[in-house]
Order: sequence, then C-alpha cells, then structure tokens
Amino acid sequence: MFKILLVCFVGSRIGMGHLSRMLVLANTLRSTNVVIPEFLIFGDLVKKNELANFNIHNFPIEKKFVESIENIQEELNFDAMIFDIYPKHQIDNLDKLFFKLKQLSVITVAIDSLIQYRNIIDLIWIPSFNFECTKYSDCTAILKSGWDSFLIKKRVQQKTWRAGNKVLILTGGSDSANLGVSLPTQLDRLLPKDTRINWVKGPFSNMPKLPKKCRLSWVISDAPDYLDELLVESNYVLTVFGVSLFEALQYGIPTVVFSPWLKDNKDLNDLKKENVAMVKDNSDEAIEGLIYLIKNNETSKKYSINSLKKLSINGTEKLSNKIISLIKYQ
Repeated sequence: MFKILLVCFVGSRIGMGHLSRMLVLANTLRSTNVVIPEFLIFGDLVKKNELANFNIHNFPIEKKFVESIENIQEELNFDAMIFDIYPKHQIDNLDKLFFKLKQLSVITVAIDSLIQYRNIIDLIWIPSFNFECTKYSDCTAILKSGWDSFLIKKRVQQKTWRAGNKVLILTGGSDSANLGVSLPTQLDRLLPKDTRINWVKGPFSNMPKLPKKCRLSWVISDAPDYLDELLVESNYVLTVFGVSLFEALQYGIPTVVFSPWLKDNKDLNDLKKENVAMVKDNSDEAIEGLIYLIKNNETSKKYSINSLKKLSINGTEKLSNKIISLIKYQ
C-alpha cells in the first residue's frame, strides 16, 4: 500500500475550499485499495464526518511549514505528497523542500497553486475550465486543467431538472463579504412570495440576519457536511464564485453566480461564454438574475443541459489514477 500525505490550509480567512476538494480526492484514492491517505491540516480543524476516516495531523497556521513537512516525512515516510496551499500564505524555502522530496523519491503534486515550481514538482493540477496550460511551454511537470479537472464528487443521484420554488443560497465557508447581513432582507423582499429559501451557513460564517417578519419561507442549514442532497432538492442556486458553483453545475441546477471580489472578474467573464450559469457582477444583479430564471423555464433548462454536458467527466478519478501511476513508475 502506498502512503500519501494531503497538505492543505483551513481557516476563517481562507475558507473550506482547499479541504473540501482534498477530502474528495482522499476518498477516491482510498477506494482504489492501493493507497493510504493521511491529512496534514494547517489551521482550524473543522468538524467534518469524513475526516474521521483518516489519520489527521494538525498544526497551527503559524507553524513553520517546511520544517513540519520535513519532520513528518522523516517520521512516516510517505510515497507522495499533495499540496493544496492558500496562494496568499507566505512560505519560505519551498524550492528547497521540493528538491529534498525529489531526492527522497517522493512524488509531489500541486493543486491549484505552485505553478512557479513547475520544474521541480511532478504534477500540477489546476481545477479550472479556463487555465491556459500552453503558456507554460518551459514546464517539466505534467500540467492539467479543463472541465474534466474539477475535484468534486456526485454523492447522490442527479434528477432531471424541473421548475419549482426552492432556492439554495451559498455564500462560502466564511462568508468573507458579509453577505449574510443584508442579502437575506433583499431576497425576502424581492423574490416571488411562494419561494422557499435554504441558506447554507458555512462553518466560519455568522448566522444570516433574517427580517424580523419574514415574507418567505426560510431554512438555515448550519455547516452541512455535504451540499449534494440540498442541491438535488433545489430548483435554483444563487452562489458566490468558488467550488460550490461547480458542485451545483454537476447536478444541472440552474445557477446564478457572482463574486464580491475583483480577482474573480476574468474567470467570471470567461464563464459567461460557456453558457452554463447566469453570471452577474454583484449581489443586486444576482437577485435580478435569479428572479429571471424562476420566471423563464427555457433559459433555466438551457443552463441545466449545458452544465451537465461540461461536467460529464469525473476529474477526481482522473487525478487519482494519475497519482497512483506516478508512484508506481517512480
């Protein structure tokens, strides 16, 4: 059995996205019966039932990163390490770490980051539909992106989309834009009066501020382990840009997406061209888009069909197979 260490960051400022996709990958790797995955989590150790299935190493986010990796490798001798690192977290001496791991014949994989180390790392996997791999002709690592690169998992059977009155609201693991303060009041005032809203509160988020007297029916889902069952029971989704968008699209749920942050503008502009979701510039426009989808079944159906086609291939299984292949032929 091969031993693989999955390394990621989790926290109120960072969110849950890194851990969520690493959990999906870890479960897929374990299902092959040739891999024993373990986790090294820097930051907050959140409550997730799936984590109980794995051996977890947990350090404060301030802990010296490279030293921690070197110590754990010396003690436990992993065959491969997978890094899903928060891009804004400053880490010194990463090049020395990757050179040392290569000398030890440890396969190194980067998820959605570390492109600057493309000539040291063995595999760089970018879960993105629009990342231009051809820009990096000097890359010695295997570089992969595309609609078949997303690290998400269908945990329940998808349903054929039907119009209805159930709306799922996803603001991210930490709701870093504080949408829970004003968005509920806007939704309650503007959406059709028979709308039933399920607001997903992330593990690092505050409770949404609902109107004192609600016009609509509201349910607050407090940090659910998975979104899958909530998604397939919903007729429409309103979400901030992130992993949750692609989780919704894989089930063909008509979705409105926006971002409070300028950094996502290019991705959102490119997403418009794909015709898989309604892309808006801000939360006000997103509400208008949601109302439009509710009233226009043909547009909603178009988005449902297009998103199912784009996400028909399981990226997690492809990555899992590639990692095992690299270890076997090391």
